[in-house]
Amino acid sequence: MATPPTAPDAGPREAAQTPSKTGFRLLDHIEWLGNKLPEPAILFAILAALVVMVSGIGSAAGWKVQPVQPRLEMVEKLDDSGRAVMLADGKPKLVPKLDERGRPVVTLVETGKPIEPRSLVTVEGVYWMLSSMVRNFTGLPALGLVFVAMLGIGLAEKFGLFSALMRFLATLTPRALLTPVIVFIGASSSVASDAGYIVLPPLAAALYLAVGRHPVAGLAAAFAGVAGGFGGGLFPTAADGFLAGVATNAAHIIDPAYPSVQAVHNQYFKMGSAVLVMLAGWVVTDLLIEPRLRRQMSVAGVGAGEAGAGQAGAGQAGATVSDMSLNRVEKRGLAVAGLVAACVLGSFAAMVLLPGAPLHGVGMPTLASGNIPSEVGAKLHTGEVLPGDVPAQRTLLVKRPEVRVGSTPDAQGNYAISEPGWMVEQLATSKPRVLERPGDRWSHVIVPLIFLMFLLPGMAYGWVVGTLRTQLDVVKAIYHGVELIIPVLTIAFFMGQFVNYFTYSGLDQMLAYAGGRMLVDADMPVVALIVLFVLLVIAGDFAISGMLSKFGVLAPIFIPMFMMVGMSPELTTAAYRIGDSVVNIITPLNSYLLIILAVLQRYRPKAGLGSLISLMLPYSVVFAVAWTGFLLLWYALGIPLGPDAPLNYVPPQ
Repeated sequence: MATPPTAPDAGPREAAQTPSKTGFRLLDHIEWLGNKLPEPAILFAILAALVVMVSGIGSAAGWKVQPVQPRLEMVEKLDDSGRAVMLADGKPKLVPKLDERGRPVVTLVETGKPIEPRSLVTVEGVYWMLSSMVRNFTGLPALGLVFVAMLGIGLAEKFGLFSALMRFLATLTPRALLTPVIVFIGASSSVASDAGYIVLPPLAAALYLAVGRHPVAGLAAAFAGVAGGFGGGLFPTAADGFLAGVATNAAHIIDPAYPSVQAVHNQYFKMGSAVLVMLAGWVVTDLLIEPRLRRQMSVAGVGAGEAGAGQAGAGQAGATVSDMSLNRVEKRGLAVAGLVAACVLGSFAAMVLLPGAPLHGVGMPTLASGNIPSEVGAKLHTGEVLPGDVPAQRTLLVKRPEVRVGSTPDAQGNYAISEPGWMVEQLATSKPRVLERPGDRWSHVIVPLIFLMFLLPGMAYGWVVGTLRTQLDVVKAIYHGVELIIPVLTIAFFMGQFVNYFTYSGLDQMLAYAGGRMLVDADMPVVALIVLFVLLVIAGDFAISGMLSKFGVLAPIFIPMFMMVGMSPELTTAAYRIGDSVVNIITPLNSYLLIILAVLQRYRPKAGLGSLISLMLPYSVVFAVAWTGFLLLWYALGIPLGPDAPLNYVPPQ
């Protein structure tokens, strides 16, 4: 597909610099403010430095926060006659006490000693920051998930599979259903990284023109689906794995035993959201945007010159419509790729369903040595004898991949670890915790499945159409997947420092406990918390660009707080998806906004950034209201958000 040319009288940068003509003064100021903020990587570096300073100030000032844990309030279960139901051991059976709304009653119980900030501006703190810098990056649980998934996704994109699939689905669509199909494809295109931004909008504009509809309406519908529906979709993505890893770490701040959040934790909700975005985008495009565009062109003296220039651009687009249809080789390539994808899915289903197959039943991931990854709160000491008065600043969280299933300490309560000459003393309040808990075997291989589901069909398509000829082509295509996540890796390095500084200092727990107690005392309903959190994320979209960047900042704060009032990490993540997605269409921080503007200027050469934002604003408003309402309905119906992804957090009894 040819790259859309910009108008001769207004390039995207020039238009972006003169948006005052549109009259959108408020949006102009927002754009100016957003441009003054640092890039995400620099932002996390600044946040890390802020944590260092606050930890020192808090330690010197003697800040303290009393830890609390949510506990279910239990009562005796009564039979129909009002008598207590007794268990076999003669004790009464206990069940959670319910409030007037039918929810379990949760009380906060003080536990342990007050938490004080641990200063990072001490000798030990500076040593820890320097010695853990690499580990803070490589230890991010989402890092491997994103990297592995993008190897397959990048290859499929490089060989042209995604482009051909989008074109096939769009050109196969009847005229009346063009809008919902375009929006739906856009909402599911996030699996192809950012390819949807580049491929779908110019294609949709040309298709609308070819069937006699306004091309700008097609552009708007496609952009609304790709950007506004980014948090939805039919397929799990690499970003889902990243969100899951960050959410797991955040949940463990107050509940170390909380099961790992899976990459498919919002998959059911994502699929329903894709349908919702499709319907909302359909209504806005066909009932509001396209009639408004046609009315503007029909008004005498309004946009006459622009309309003429737009017809010229339209003619250029019309000349390329035939190029967007699939040729015989591309159709054969899609057929072969579809067959390979079916084989991959069939093999996966067989391994899950057949007794004795590799993915059937329950299992636990292990290391090559047969050990399970685990961790334990511990004090490290050198030598054979453990002194009884070890300073508190030597208390560390030690990752111990050598703990075997069923391993026990010796008579002195010590565990041997792999480093000779070192011993580890288990803390009285801490127990070894596995990093990946037992569960359905298939749930542990979601990322490898994503990798194979795009790698093998992508190679098959490339081989048929000729984009894959040698092994060098395969390697270059895999490199392309790595290139796509270089910005993510850069952000992840600095985010890893910030998150781990936050954990080391203890400020994460202090903020979670203090904020959680405030939420419990306020007794706000979960519905209100969901709405407020969506609005907070929407506001953050005008300050911090990038889905992953904002989540890295918000998750360690809000997930633990919301767990204190019964919201699961999965539910908080679902609300985050909504707030992050709906403003993607209009935020000046969206780097693809100028690319979409360049396409718009093919049909409206005088259009500027304000014109594009005003065009897309109705989508943003409707998506925000409809999608938030959809989540509230989903919550009211009690439908799980994904496999093993509850709506509510039930604390231990």
